[in-house]
Amino acid sequence: MKNRVEIRFENPALAEILHIGDYGKYNLKFKSDEPVESPKNASDVISMLFSLLENNPDMPESRVYMGNQTEILHRTVLNLSEIIDAFKDIEVVIISVSEAPDGSEIETRAVTNITTSETLEN
Repeated sequence: MKNRVEIRFENPALAEILHIGDYGKYNLKFKSDEPVESPKNASDVISMLFSLLENNPDMPESRVYMGNQTEILHRTVLNLSEIIDAFKDIEVVIISVSEAPDGSEIETRAVTNITTSETLEN
């Protein structure tokens, strides 16, 4: 039984660093052997994204990430505030799979929407 995580968001700044996603729009689907907690903010989404990319090596996006991991992490840290500010329409769907007493599978779905706001500089 595998848990699943779907992450949908738009982020042109992160797209430039990761070299994955069309025009900064992401709709990624991952599998996870471990339980996954819902993110609370954009920083949690970045952390979750990188962790899931590491744990799903067969995905084309993961191969890009793992092949350039040092550069991606370095550029992410250097541009963290810009990346966080560039997030739009974040939705994370976590589907947890457990076993019922009768041996059947039970799926629990948790949907997290994170609203980001534009910061205006004077």
